[in-house]
Amino acid sequence: MNRQELNDALLEIGTEEIPSSYIEPALKQIGELAQKKFAAAGLKYTDIKTYATPRRLVLYVSDLAAKSEDKTEELLGPALLAAKDAAGNWTQAATGFAAKNGVKPDNLEIKKTDKGDRLCFVKKLKGEKTEKLLLNIFPEIIKNIYFPKTMIWESSGFKFARPVRNIIALYGKKTVKFKIADVASGNWTIGLHAVDKSKIKIDLPKNYLVKLKNKHVLADQNERKETLKKSLEESVKSAGSVIYDDNLTDEVNYLVEFPTAVLCEFDKRYLELPPEALTVCIKKSQKCFAVNDKNGKFSNYFIDVKNGVSKYQEVAREGYEKVVGARLSDAEFFYKNDLKKGLDANAEKLKGVVFHKEIGTVYEKNERVRILSVFINKEFCAQVDGKLLDRAVVLSKADLVSEMVFEYGELQGVMGKIYAKKTGENNDVADAVEQHYWPLSASGELPKNNIALIISIADKLDTLAANFAVGLEPSGSADPYGLRRAAIGLIRMIFDKFPNVNLNDVVNKSFELLPEKVKNNQKFAQAKERFVNFLWQRIESIFEGLGYLSGDIKAVSSAAKNSGLQYLGNLQLKLDALKTAKQKGDFVSIAEVFKRINNILAQAKKQNIEISNSVNRELLRDDAENALYASSQKINSQTQEYISAKNYDKVFDKVLEIKPDIDNFFAKVMVMAEDETIKKNRFALLNSVKSVFDGFIDFSLIVN
Repeated sequence: MNRQELNDALLEIGTEEIPSSYIEPALKQIGELAQKKFAAAGLKYTDIKTYATPRRLVLYVSDLAAKSEDKTEELLGPALLAAKDAAGNWTQAATGFAAKNGVKPDNLEIKKTDKGDRLCFVKKLKGEKTEKLLLNIFPEIIKNIYFPKTMIWESSGFKFARPVRNIIALYGKKTVKFKIADVASGNWTIGLHAVDKSKIKIDLPKNYLVKLKNKHVLADQNERKETLKKSLEESVKSAGSVIYDDNLTDEVNYLVEFPTAVLCEFDKRYLELPPEALTVCIKKSQKCFAVNDKNGKFSNYFIDVKNGVSKYQEVAREGYEKVVGARLSDAEFFYKNDLKKGLDANAEKLKGVVFHKEIGTVYEKNERVRILSVFINKEFCAQVDGKLLDRAVVLSKADLVSEMVFEYGELQGVMGKIYAKKTGENNDVADAVEQHYWPLSASGELPKNNIALIISIADKLDTLAANFAVGLEPSGSADPYGLRRAAIGLIRMIFDKFPNVNLNDVVNKSFELLPEKVKNNQKFAQAKERFVNFLWQRIESIFEGLGYLSGDIKAVSSAAKNSGLQYLGNLQLKLDALKTAKQKGDFVSIAEVFKRINNILAQAKKQNIEISNSVNRELLRDDAENALYASSQKINSQTQEYISAKNYDKVFDKVLEIKPDIDNFFAKVMVMAEDETIKKNRFALLNSVKSVFDGFIDFSLIVN
């Protein structure tokens, strides 16, 4: 296709201010919708890009073809046998099909199909002009963008995140004319809101970004983000350095169309507040960035970001300082009040805070965590001071009813630690008040001391057990109580800090401690089994995330499930050893051999044949079965020693060692012997070979 036949296309949806959290998902959808629509229409292009500001969502398509590709469509007619009569003349079925498609029967083709030869008309469809196709594609893209919440603002009832005020729809110089939400598409947009509302005419898509930039609108979010960072750095040069927050940077980037950083100050007396509280307060009140002074200490400076060029900065600064000052005054009041009351008084107030209506209060939950923590300390041989552990549990949730956390929920745990340290609590106890919530995400930092670790494990186990007990486990993508994150955090702590513990008894204890009203719930009966299965799913997904093969993970976890949740730390060691062993031997054939053993034993069980756990040597008739018996006996004790010593590489060596005898057995021995006693003995022999590795790995699930 000639370059002259290619044009860029532009779609801009101009709106009132869209919530910043809606924008990235919307851009992703716009790109995906465009790809699907162009593919379905047969339109070729070079590239698709999406841009956004709080007031515009943009699709830019480079080198879009002038028309869709020509294509052919095959229309099948009657069977060839029914198309001609005995004299070789066309039948009515054939002439009717030809006439319907505007040709003579002689011009039809013959198509071979699964049901025999049939008449076929090949219909040639010429490509349509792109402007015509865009008349449908652009509105369809706009209509199909999903937002968590939408608005209706005009009589047609069209729904969008915020009211649509203008639409640019261009293909080259041509305007693609359509109407949606009572807004007609055109070739103009609006400049920076509240500064320049004049219309900006876009003559060509390629001039869009430049023309907006000339009017102080940076439509390209990546360029705008770089400008934001440069402006922040420039504004703070005289004061110190920006305390960056990636989430805040991304949020602010979608709150402005042209970022200008403004350095501000607050009263130095507020520096008596904890830096964590100051940072959250400044961030939440005005989406501002905190600042360290030139010595790296938290300062009384902060940076707000103005939407527009740097005019009227003094007026903006005065407004920002007034708002932040009022917020800090409130925070100071909350902080002093909380210190006066103390954490012990707050701990008692938890009796009035509902954890869940079917489960009870936070106070009752904390009592269960208290008992469970003592149990874990003993079972895991953690050797944590009992008094310190108990004190940390008592204080762990106390800041939930503090005035500061009530106002700034992000500070739960953080303020508890600060208040604990301020009132003279042990440092490990104070740290545990914050860190028992860790990890805060699937890959977040783990608690740093054993007091925090034990409480975190106990707290997460109680939360998981309680929710499963009343049937509130996650389903599909829905996980309103964050149970997947809690389970992953629990598993990571066990893997990392307590790899050799038996988690079964601790899980049992967490269910035993639940209130009687919960245990009497009909959903409680299978709750523990569902929870354990849920944990195994999370374990397997963790290893998949680490790059292990799904079949290998299944092979290891399937065997481990026989002993429940014991020694989870061994799983990765086995996977690593398996990975090494697969480089030495033919594990595909080993998998096939063990699948065959499993299938034979499964068939025997279906026939209600009782399979013995011991082999009668006197009934071994063939040299091959004698050799296999001798091999299995020889490696059994060695294998168990290697497993106990976690020398898993040696275990896999033993697998390779016994394989030739298994192969020879199947080549020379008929398992399904006519003599019932010999047949059962051969079942027992295969069972004894399989049982050598039971609980270690299920070889039949290994993949290449």
